[in-house]
Amino acid sequence: MVRLSTGEQTRAKAARQPGRHADLLALGLVCAVLSAALVMVFVPEDVRGPQLSARVYPAHLARHIENPSAHGPSAGLGWNQPSDMAVLGGRWFVLDTGNNRILELDGRGAVRQALDRGGDERLALKGAIAIASDGTYLFVANSGASEVLVLTPDGDVVRSLPVGEGGDRTPARPIGLAVAGNGDVLVSDAANHRVQRYDRDGRLLWTAGGGHRSGGGEGFNAPGGLALDPAGNAYVVDILNGRVVKLSPEGSFLREYGSLGDTAGALSRPKDVAIDGAGNVYVSDGLLAAVQVFSAAGDYRGFIGLKDPDDRDSGALFRAPAGLTIVGSSLYVVDRFASVFVLDLPIAE
Repeated sequence: MVRLSTGEQTRAKAARQPGRHADLLALGLVCAVLSAALVMVFVPEDVRGPQLSARVYPAHLARHIENPSAHGPSAGLGWNQPSDMAVLGGRWFVLDTGNNRILELDGRGAVRQALDRGGDERLALKGAIAIASDGTYLFVANSGASEVLVLTPDGDVVRSLPVGEGGDRTPARPIGLAVAGNGDVLVSDAANHRVQRYDRDGRLLWTAGGGHRSGGGEGFNAPGGLALDPAGNAYVVDILNGRVVKLSPEGSFLREYGSLGDTAGALSRPKDVAIDGAGNVYVSDGLLAAVQVFSAAGDYRGFIGLKDPDDRDSGALFRAPAGLTIVGSSLYVVDRFASVFVLDLPIAE
């Protein structure tokens, strides 16, 4: 939706008056609105089309699943705005946000099962958009219910971990999730602009961010996706500040990756983050339709977003990339326009 400024509203009112002058004003208003709309949806040349100038990161497409309903015993169970996925022991679990359920897929994209409140009433998802695994259980950030659900791969809910604090005016809205090796759960609360770490029993260990919109080393402006590296450092997508923030295992600010913008190495609307074995940082950007890659030291390494990284004329691969997961040398990208992409990453360096 394009919101008009006060001046544009005044011109719009004048344009409704009869006469040639009003017609000219109306034409000018239409041009202004169209220009604003183009600015909103424009994808810069760095990450689009044949005039690419940014460095291309050499990740090659291995698999593309566009319609999970075409195969398997649950044929007909398509998805609506999938947002994230978890891989547990070779099993794929895609969060089907628009239908408030989780779909388990096999490697061909066939639906093995659908997990929702039909199997367990406690699995009543409300706009959940983040899912993770500790290798045994699935963890779901149930955004609309201010909780993290813990369930078995077969859909049995083990427990619910409430998110937030007793004195909050605004209910927590968890939209990012990561699980540490010791069972601690890290949650980004977009409504209260903070990241919190809980132990496996739901006790709050620390909070990063002051509960209001902020930046720099002081806090966040709508924190989103989360990831952990082997040392226990947390990487937080700071959506409206256009960056990724690195926190220590104790929640202290360490550094940031990227900055708000629409050029190579900048982030327009970052969504999720993943870390590979060499510490490279992968960030999905829904507005730029690309995954930007940074080294552990913060250097820009290139973008993923072409159908063929060796052919700059091959066209865009993504439309609205969101959830990211790395398993071994494979990068899983969940696109909100109903696709899952699996890409082979180069040898970690």
